[in-house]
Amino acid sequence: MSQEVSIQELLQTPEAWDQIWKENGQLDEKNKVTLKEAFLTPDAPILFQKVISNTLREAAEAPALVTPMLDTIRINSRTLEIPAVNAIQAAIIPEAQEYPEQALAFERQVEGKVSKKGVKVVFSDEVIADSQWDIVGLHVRAAGRAMARKKEQIALDRFRDAAVVVFDNTGGVATTGLGATGTVNQTLSWQDFLTMAAAIHAENHVPTDLIIHPLMWPVFLGAAQFQNSFSPNSGWNQNVSSKAGVANATAPLGLNVQLSPYVSFTPAVGQTPAKSDIFLVDRNEIGALLVRDDLGIDEWTDQTRDLQALKMRERYDIICYGDGEGIAVAKDVSLAPSYSVQLNKTVA
Repeated sequence: MSQEVSIQELLQTPEAWDQIWKENGQLDEKNKVTLKEAFLTPDAPILFQKVISNTLREAAEAPALVTPMLDTIRINSRTLEIPAVNAIQAAIIPEAQEYPEQALAFERQVEGKVSKKGVKVVFSDEVIADSQWDIVGLHVRAAGRAMARKKEQIALDRFRDAAVVVFDNTGGVATTGLGATGTVNQTLSWQDFLTMAAAIHAENHVPTDLIIHPLMWPVFLGAAQFQNSFSPNSGWNQNVSSKAGVANATAPLGLNVQLSPYVSFTPAVGQTPAKSDIFLVDRNEIGALLVRDDLGIDEWTDQTRDLQALKMRERYDIICYGDGEGIAVAKDVSLAPSYSVQLNKTVA
């Protein structure tokens, strides 16, 4: 006669915890585990944290658009100085001559300062007693997405501060887009777009991605000058697809279009149209994510209120290389239709 195995014995492996987490407590055909039973197992503090951490990371990866472009640098201190990455130059070496010594230039260094980011979620003992695995999972996935949103917001704030400002409609060189009457209306013209691309090329970079607010995207779709007519299958009017948020991989100049709601956006007021920033970047050399501590959790019980608490935290900073040479920005561009000038020649 085979000896019956207890729930505590069945829940001794990470695989078993993954199973009950994903299947709402269903371990196998014969066993359904309640949250209370799971927490009573000896290895619960370790295995529960592991399965929660995996869920957090999976949830955090889903909304990430900008941060995957960053290099990851792991550090053991709170600060790190990054030198100018384009400072080393190769040379032609004559026969029997010494190699010229090169070093990274620290006069244009950027300092990254790691800080802690986190969120806490709580659920009651009643949730555990009623075995509501899905409610716990809902909290954890929401927390993971919140951590990812914060990282995206920080990245775009860093981009705005470090970028080469090609146009600034609130105090710098204004964009040259025209309204229906032919007057300048602070929209982005095709020439402005090419000027931004040229600014990237002038710094020895190649523009790969256009980062815009989702509400800015229809403006480009409706502007005839941004429609690429060199190929019948290219242009901005393609299907929106890709989990990474690439709205169109065949936009002008072969760019990827990243639609991020975290791009700076000012709503319309009265007759003044809404405004937003437009970024053109080289994803191959844009910046770095300085990681001190990876995304992790702490768990504890508040017995005074019958609550279980989960604290998610990570320590990192985001910096842009050099002087933001791989990022060009047009600030406060109006979300309004832009028209191109057409010249008609009349023959007498």
